[in-house]
Amino acid sequence: MSERPYAILHDDQGQPFGVFISAALWAEVQAEILPVLQRAAGQPDEQPEEAFPEPMKDWDDLLAYWDLPYPLDRAVTCGHCGAQSADWQADEPRLFRLKACNIGGLVSFECQACRARVTKRHFKDGVKVQTAPFAK
Repeated sequence: MSERPYAILHDDQGQPFGVFISAALWAEVQAEILPVLQRAAGQPDEQPEEAFPEPMKDWDDLLAYWDLPYPLDRAVTCGHCGAQSADWQADEPRLFRLKACNIGGLVSFECQACRARVTKRHFKDGVKVQTAPFAK
């Protein structure tokens, strides 16, 4: 039997005072819940992703000029929270956002669950993947 992806937190008197949810569940519900949380905190609804669009032209250039002896893998896994996607572009909502890309094979993603940076460096003999936790 698997564990629930959330836990209701109670104070000493048994009254609920908060909820803890897993990173995987947050990735699923973030787009719906974040505006509610921002309004409750007195913040305007923001979509920072729109302020800095994904560099899709750079991604398309990488695809067009790909000449390494292995196929370009679209799978991304966050080494920090464990979120994973078989094809980052096909996810709805997106689990990972493209942050940087160049035709030299450097591709960087932001995990939407924990905001960690997942970097894939493509070399002739393989791919090196690195995850760095989010830092303000």
